[in-house]
Amino acid sequence: MTSSFTHSSCSLMSLIGEALNCHRCISKKPGGDCEPGVETCKSGKLGCAAVRFLNEPYGQFQKCMARLDCELLKRNAFINVTCCNTDMCNVLSD
Repeated sequence: MTSSFTHSSCSLMSLIGEALNCHRCISKKPGGDCEPGVETCKSGKLGCAAVRFLNEPYGQFQKCMARLDCELLKRNAFINVTCCNTDMCNVLSD
């Protein structure tokens, strides 16, 4: 029993110690360019998102986002959304 608890605790500690990194690119104006970078996700934003707006003004962004918020964006037919939870997984598709 102690061995199982110790193993679980160590696994949890290693998960907590490793922060998720996502692509970050948010334009200052709709449809504008942005400067690509990397964002380390903070507590409460434990997923990565890649979002493209399919109607004018045709913007896009990549960033850390709460998983639930990302999933909610998928309900909009005019937004193409990728939600993921591994390092640098939020790549915008063409």
